[in-house]
Amino acid sequence: MTKKLIIQRTPHFFSVEGEGEQSVIKWMQELSDQNGLHVHLDCEVLKGGGYKTMLEGAIRYRKRKERQKAKSSILLVDGDRAERDDGWSLAKLQQEAAKHKFTVCVQKPNLEGLLLRLMPGKESLQPDRSNVQAQLRSAWPSYKKPADARMLSEKFTLADLIRVARVDNELKRLLSVIGLYT
Repeated sequence: MTKKLIIQRTPHFFSVEGEGEQSVIKWMQELSDQNGLHVHLDCEVLKGGGYKTMLEGAIRYRKRKERQKAKSSILLVDGDRAERDDGWSLAKLQQEAAKHKFTVCVQKPNLEGLLLRLMPGKESLQPDRSNVQAQLRSAWPSYKKPADARMLSEKFTLADLIRVARVDNELKRLLSVIGLYT
């Protein structure tokens, strides 16, 4: 009788701002599975707030369900959240997150900006948060907020993520941590 080898998945814990980001993490899990990566992307939605509030929530959620065993803890935030509600700058968030062993990855200016940049030829755009939604809807008329993982997988590929990661160090770091960017 032969023993069946069970390969353990490497856990990574994500705390994200909202449902749209959660869908991106679910889509990345699908891409990881399709590419033979043995990772588990555990994701908790923080439901917005300022940077301080989100970090506090991320710390609380990580304490649950043995998430502290995760290889990495990532806080995914929008760049346009700075100084909302609690007055923390992005630099302050990164400093405090490092004390708690969280890696901060920033979407610039926000999730919609990332989705827009996933479109072919738009990876180098630096969209202004005041009109990024209109630009995204113009480029992707069927987009509905929040996009779910199925919509993302029908619209984009790993190649789109890699193309954007080549010009976006935050996305490159996130994809590198889970093994999608080497």
